[in-house]
Amino acid sequence: MSLRDRILAAGLFVLPACQAADVPDEVLHVDRGSLVLDVDVSGTLESVASLSVGPPAISGMWDYTIAMMAEEGKEVAEGDPILMFDTSKLQQQLEGKTAERDSSAAQLLVKRSAAKIAREDETLALAEAKAELNKAKLKADVPPELMSEIELDQFELDVDLARKKVAHVEATAKAATERDQTDVGRWKSKHDRAEERVQEIGRSMELMTVPAPRAGTVIHHSDRRGEKMKVGDSAWQGSTIVEIVSLAEMEGRGEIDEVDVSKVALEQVVSLRLDAQSEVELRGTVTEIGRTVQRASRDNPLKVATVRISIEDNADVKLRPGMRYRGHIETDRVDDVLLVPLAALEYTDDGPVAHLVRDGRVEQVVVELGRRNDKYTVVLDGLEEGDAVVPISEVQR
Repeated sequence: MSLRDRILAAGLFVLPACQAADVPDEVLHVDRGSLVLDVDVSGTLESVASLSVGPPAISGMWDYTIAMMAEEGKEVAEGDPILMFDTSKLQQQLEGKTAERDSSAAQLLVKRSAAKIAREDETLALAEAKAELNKAKLKADVPPELMSEIELDQFELDVDLARKKVAHVEATAKAATERDQTDVGRWKSKHDRAEERVQEIGRSMELMTVPAPRAGTVIHHSDRRGEKMKVGDSAWQGSTIVEIVSLAEMEGRGEIDEVDVSKVALEQVVSLRLDAQSEVELRGTVTEIGRTVQRASRDNPLKVATVRISIEDNADVKLRPGMRYRGHIETDRVDDVLLVPLAALEYTDDGPVAHLVRDGRVEQVVVELGRRNDKYTVVLDGLEEGDAVVPISEVQR
């Protein structure tokens, strides 16, 4: 015995006193078809081929001020400037180090000139000392029988004194040379370090103009709050400011509710509609499911999981990274079943009922239902294919 027969036998079937005129113009129908079960997904489009661009890596520098950004949506070639950062701090450093380099260069020149003069003086002094030694040797180089013992002793003392003077001049010159070499080396080292830093700052200033790493479209990067940087903002080393993307192939980065994660699997079909072009439906498939859950946003405590969706080509719409979308991931499908719109059902103490149109009258019938989605539910008993039912909104008028 069917559910309808059991209801009739139990006297539960209600026949309101409705005439043909009471049947509303708007009715819904019970049809045979497929029930699609899905979960909601929302997110933004991203380019499959995308390169992130941010501040250059400069030693000792962490905070950068944006001075120029290429216009969003602009097509650029590889090497075109897309970002410039303020160089005033580097310019100050460059001026300071340039002054230090020039000052040390001047000091180095003075020290080298003084050392050169000192070496010449030392060479002359040594030559004079050696000349005095030779003269003393000549005086002492006389046969002993031709001079007195006192004179001979005096000549030997003069030779010894001349030798000591030569040794003293040589030692003094050596110490002065070593001292001057150390002094010159110190100023040269200071000059070289300053010159190296000048060159380094110059290279860093060149790096403050960032070229496009590849040809593509400029997209201004959005953070988790959907905010984008602009000229005058500060950025940290390692942060992403713009992206150079290819629009040839797009994917969706989406979020699903934590409770729906177990229902989603790879390769499931996805239908999407862009916020900006809701009349166009995009199709895709799930390619990646995040393993962890996180807060939907700083202001939204709901837990969500991330998914990636490959997007099929659609010539009717021009896709761009950053476009927001909403859609559904098809998690299951039940084919060849009777379907009734949820709008035609009313839930009472006796169970769900529908208002069936028959022979010009409206009859309230109890129905047995199966699985459902947000629009339809499966009818297991109580209605038949082709039945017309009245929307609850019409019944309640």
